[in-house]
Amino acid sequence: MNRRGFLASTLAAAATPAAAAAPQSVTTQFLWIKNVEYAGFFVADARGYYRNAGVAPTFLAGGPNLASVESIVAAGRADVGFNDIEKITDAIAQGADFVVLGAVYQHGVGGILSLPRAPVRTAADLLGKRVGIPSGAREYIDGVLTVNHLPLNYTAVPVGFGPEPLVQGACDALLCYLVNQPLELAAQHVPYVVVSLDDLRFPVYAGCLYATRETIVRRRSALVGYLRATARGWADNARDPVLGATLATNTYGASLGLDLQQQIAQNRAQVPLTESALTRRRGGPLWISTDEVEHGVYRALRAAGHAKLPPVDRLVDLSLLAEAYGHGPGA
Repeated sequence: MNRRGFLASTLAAAATPAAAAAPQSVTTQFLWIKNVEYAGFFVADARGYYRNAGVAPTFLAGGPNLASVESIVAAGRADVGFNDIEKITDAIAQGADFVVLGAVYQHGVGGILSLPRAPVRTAADLLGKRVGIPSGAREYIDGVLTVNHLPLNYTAVPVGFGPEPLVQGACDALLCYLVNQPLELAAQHVPYVVVSLDDLRFPVYAGCLYATRETIVRRRSALVGYLRATARGWADNARDPVLGATLATNTYGASLGLDLQQQIAQNRAQVPLTESALTRRRGGPLWISTDEVEHGVYRALRAAGHAKLPPVDRLVDLSLLAEAYGHGPGA
């Protein structure tokens, strides 16, 4: 089914009598503040897609003081969590019974930022470099080097989340978010070089939507409607990044003092991360390739030290997304 067919099917679903029933609440715990990172959810809500799917959504902001998304979902204070796939597998390794239902970001949002005078374009370019790494993120550099069969020959420099240490010469390269620090340098007209972790043979799915297995059994119909509306919201966001940025700035994150032009730029940068050959083939957002998880993502995670990974068929359940789309889950 192509995207036009998907949209037609969701419109038809929204017109069914079931949509007129009392809405079922679905609470989502975000990882970060209510900014444009969650634009597709805001579009789906503002355009009534959740309401038409029989869902009453609640979005819980995350942020630096959030203990963890996983603890909130495990405790039942949210029905759906939003986080990177490695955080979910870590929680499962510690005893949580989570199931991934889809992924907003088809590609990891991490990358390596450097300056033209000492560019990093390959994993080998990291060797001997001083690499700025935020707290707790060293595993990604170690994983990139290990998966490329290279020694862990670099110097870790503790940094925050801004590009200043790179510009000021405190480090030679910086572990970054593709939709954050590079945009800051672009706004300052500072030339830079950036390469994604995906391109360094470290692929992951980011922004995964997941729930406990018990919640899926108990609230399946609500989650199917939620996925249908969410997918439609992200499809709309890809066509009009200005809308999602405006909603984040003026409505959902109105108290945060967000800059509209920055949010538009970030949304435009993140749209390609929500798309892939798989989403184009399957007719819209949120799809996951279980084969890619098994042979690509898991290889990268093992290289980063994640030794205890659940069987993929226990981690990922695409049947709800398939029901939301109206076709089978084969990737």
